[in-house]
Amino acid sequence: MRRPLVFVHGIFGSIYVPTLVGKAWGFGPAGYIYDSFINNLKTLGYTEGKNLFICYYEWWKDIPECVNTLMSKINEAKIKNNCDKVDVACHSMGGLLLRSYVQGDFYRNDVDKIIFLSSPHYGAANAYYAWEGGAVPPDNDEDFLNILLRGFIWAIGKIKGEKDELMIIRKYIPSIKCLLPTHEYGNYVFKYPIKNNKILFKNILYMKEQNDFLNELNYSIDRLYERANEIYVFSGNGIYTNKFIQVTESDDDIVWPDGRAVGVVRDDKGDGTVLIKSALGVNGNQHVLDAGHGGILNASIPDLKEIFGVEEAPKVSLFEKITSFVNILTDSKVIVLDRGQKLKKYNIFGKVNWYMSFNEEGEYHFSSPDFSIRSIMIHTNKGFTVKTLKPSGRYRNSRIDLFVDKNGNFDIKR
Repeated sequence: MRRPLVFVHGIFGSIYVPTLVGKAWGFGPAGYIYDSFINNLKTLGYTEGKNLFICYYEWWKDIPECVNTLMSKINEAKIKNNCDKVDVACHSMGGLLLRSYVQGDFYRNDVDKIIFLSSPHYGAANAYYAWEGGAVPPDNDEDFLNILLRGFIWAIGKIKGEKDELMIIRKYIPSIKCLLPTHEYGNYVFKYPIKNNKILFKNILYMKEQNDFLNELNYSIDRLYERANEIYVFSGNGIYTNKFIQVTESDDDIVWPDGRAVGVVRDDKGDGTVLIKSALGVNGNQHVLDAGHGGILNASIPDLKEIFGVEEAPKVSLFEKITSFVNILTDSKVIVLDRGQKLKKYNIFGKVNWYMSFNEEGEYHFSSPDFSIRSIMIHTNKGFTVKTLKPSGRYRNSRIDLFVDKNGNFDIKR
């Protein structure tokens, strides 16, 4: 009998909407990469709520704070299937959450197969930008994690009444610190001038901001090997990934305490977010696929077919490559008219509306039903801006028109 499967998403992977009976969870904007993966798992014979369970969790918190949520989901899967163990597939940061459970003091010996899909076991350089400077990492315009990072920074700041992006991250998204490079990653921050024809790297052991969580997890890695029955480790490959960060000195202990990022060195041995070295940072059956950080999900399906012992070849659906996008965030009072009806709408924590569309041109109109001043975040692959809706007169509400072409170029008119 096949064991039930629990899927654990990565950072930015879920949202909830408050209801009268509790929180209604879903993937939210991250459904762009996760929806098709769940559908592909169903072609392998899994049925959500029966032998497939999605662990939505509060990814913005410190990872150890989310362990109880994972334990509850595993327990639900065991009860519904009358079994004592489950298989777990984890994407990105979800793998660190699973490790925190399996390597922790409250592990109940109830996980059999573990599948890590691009989990940053040695951390990722991109986390440096967000945690140290409140900045979005430099990357390709279509990088999906950057899209989510920028959107959630704005949304959480709007909800909490906080404008400083670094403070938003430090106070409300501490999980990003859990993704900083570890000691195993090695020295990754450097500065000029070059001394004796060598670049001067900062010793990671003496950096001010340390990933204590993941360093400790890696120090006790033997617990994972002792407690897991089978481990499968997947990494993406062939996409330039931030590896080393060039900095200038900073005399600020809060903003860029280990140096202000001014340049980056990339390596194509990665998935655009996580280097192969980091994704394969735990021992197991290794699979390196030509895929990006989100694409690894669906690219892994043929291998998962073998791992789970499925005889029939699954029909794999893929999400469309991002060539352009439009991201619009407003508070819940702003009215958005989409002439082409191509925007997908998500309610973020019952406070903010998030509209998203990929590879489409469009014409959008924003207005406010009252005379309050409201802000709108507009983000495409060609730029980012925040606009304010202001009443245009005593008896007239405000309005903004947005035009986006198929390449992501946009024009705003009032």
